[in-house]
Amino acid sequence: MLNIYSQTVYDVQVSKNNNLFNDTKQCRIILRQRGGRLGNLLFMFASAYGLSLTHSCQLYINPDIIDELQTSFETNLTNLLLESQLNDFTSIKKIYNHCSYIRNPVYSNNSYSLELDGYWQVHKYFIDHMEQIREQLRFKQSILDRVQNFLDKNINKNISTSVGIHIRRGDFLLLRRVSSDKYIFDAMSHFIAKYHSVIFVIVSDDKEYCRKTFGQKKNVFVTPDSFSAADDLATLTLCEHIILTAGSYGWWGAFLLHNRLGDVLTDSKSDHTPIDVDCRVDDFFPPWFSFLNNTNKTN
Repeated sequence: MLNIYSQTVYDVQVSKNNNLFNDTKQCRIILRQRGGRLGNLLFMFASAYGLSLTHSCQLYINPDIIDELQTSFETNLTNLLLESQLNDFTSIKKIYNHCSYIRNPVYSNNSYSLELDGYWQVHKYFIDHMEQIREQLRFKQSILDRVQNFLDKNINKNISTSVGIHIRRGDFLLLRRVSSDKYIFDAMSHFIAKYHSVIFVIVSDDKEYCRKTFGQKKNVFVTPDSFSAADDLATLTLCEHIILTAGSYGWWGAFLLHNRLGDVLTDSKSDHTPIDVDCRVDDFFPPWFSFLNNTNKTN
């Protein structure tokens, strides 16, 4: 497996003069660039926003990132810094991070401008601000209406329990590790044993494969090809429970799950670290995520 997610963290200091800090004793969090797809974008946004809330910092997010979020979500942040204001900063410290938890990235006793680089896939940067994050990532009503219409046609909530499944394939087949079909079938069996009458709703970047492999069962539906990535993610959030495979996309379906008491079952290595990346289990998975070989809530 090609490990494209290094845990190496390094700092790049960018200074306009010899003074590392100015005299205003004020911190700023900066997110200029994004990478990857929707799941990566949400981690970067949430970490930047969470850090700004935790440390009472001013926040700059590239307007292109906000525009992209607003195509799918009711994102409405106020008092964001303007790009022109970045020119006033005497120093900017850039930290490159994929999924390592840095305990104190912001120094509270100095003026500090921190620019995030990398994916910042660590829930600890924003877990204390779940409600604010969820508020900023409410799906557009048009998306919710479209998804709810699909679910209502296929699921009788009075009879069946809905379980969303995210199956990532695509580029992961060549570059990363994907979850096995056996894991997915075993996870489905777990929910059937627990809830008896279950309808499974699959979202994937390879829907043809999912229909051939899982869609022969009467209690399995795959979302339409016409659904966008945002539509599919919203579908996961509207299910009662979730089965996750590799990748950050499904992670966000679980984090934004409307059913706060829903079961989240995820694939992992034997030590419960993510199946496809080298991240610490406690940094990547929130405490309410469960594992197939340990379906009790984890610490």
